[in-house]
Amino acid sequence: MWKKGHITFLTQTDIDPAKLISVLKQSRSHFTSKNDKKILETILKNFESTNFSFLTTQEKQYLQRNAQEKWAKYLIHRYKFNYYENAHILPDFPLYLILEPVSACNLRCPFCHQIDEKFTSSKQMGMMKLELFKKIIDEAVNSGTGSITLTCRGEPTLHPQLGDMLDYCKGKFFELKINTNATRLDEKLIHKILQSSVTEIVFSVDSYEKVEYESIRVKGIFENVLNNIIKFKDIRDGEYPDSKCVTRISGVKVNKEQDTIKFKEFWQKYVDHVVMVEMENRWDTYHNPKEIAGSGSCKLLWERMYIWYDGICNPCDIDYKSELQVGSIKENSIKDIWTGEKYQKLRKLHLDGNRNSCYPCDRCPIGS
Repeated sequence: MWKKGHITFLTQTDIDPAKLISVLKQSRSHFTSKNDKKILETILKNFESTNFSFLTTQEKQYLQRNAQEKWAKYLIHRYKFNYYENAHILPDFPLYLILEPVSACNLRCPFCHQIDEKFTSSKQMGMMKLELFKKIIDEAVNSGTGSITLTCRGEPTLHPQLGDMLDYCKGKFFELKINTNATRLDEKLIHKILQSSVTEIVFSVDSYEKVEYESIRVKGIFENVLNNIIKFKDIRDGEYPDSKCVTRISGVKVNKEQDTIKFKEFWQKYVDHVVMVEMENRWDTYHNPKEIAGSGSCKLLWERMYIWYDGICNPCDIDYKSELQVGSIKENSIKDIWTGEKYQKLRKLHLDGNRNSCYPCDRCPIGS
């Protein structure tokens, strides 16, 4: 939910342009869809004119770690992911699903909704049943979703059947990600992650120094988290040398005193990429002044859907209390909810410049 421009990769990667263009040209005959063919030609035209702005570190790291025969399909997916939201083109099904294995968390970070005691003591606390998870994955696979992330409002490693969830997703998506605070990464779970088709694991860590870390990730113990991340690296590099799983440290810049240079220097020894995210008025949206609201439409309405542990579907995780809920997959299909009246009404409000009539969109900073 962070604005893309506010995410800074402190580490970089690269790829051979000539090789990439050659592989994409050889893939032309693999596509029957006119739309996909058109997108591939657009990508090639940009690359041939040395315009590689489409390729972020995220795309490059995927290309480096995956077989060339996957490159064209993946880049077409990423093109849709980045272009459709800007052009307000609605795909038949969400390109990206963020699923919530667990709504609870074992930490209490000061910028997170988990410090809201009304939320953490409410009926919104729970774990997704494996049968419901499988139902979501089946529809996503059959409908063409390319990216899945296991995160949302809670800490996914708290779910006792997370390993079974990962097994069920194996080989079904371009991108399968996990966001975790890394407090519960034991050897058994690390092996399960590396044996599955997880393409990226994001460790939410905001400092390289114990006191600062523990003042931000309240209830976390820095030494334990550091040891868990080192253990993940050692097992991946030592026992799974061909692993496609990329590791990332993602920190929130809570205050000006945080040293991003030392942060990068410390963590890049243990992970593939280090990212720092600028803090926004994010989790207290319900109490934000309307003056800070975004002036345009929220692009995420055309890109992704969040599904809570109980099947409730929401357009974003800023609205953690589900004021904007658009349906439940216990009652309707994801596709019907995605193209349904509630979602379309919300999109129209944004397109027509009337987001100020919709709570809490009227006080949310997301939106150009």
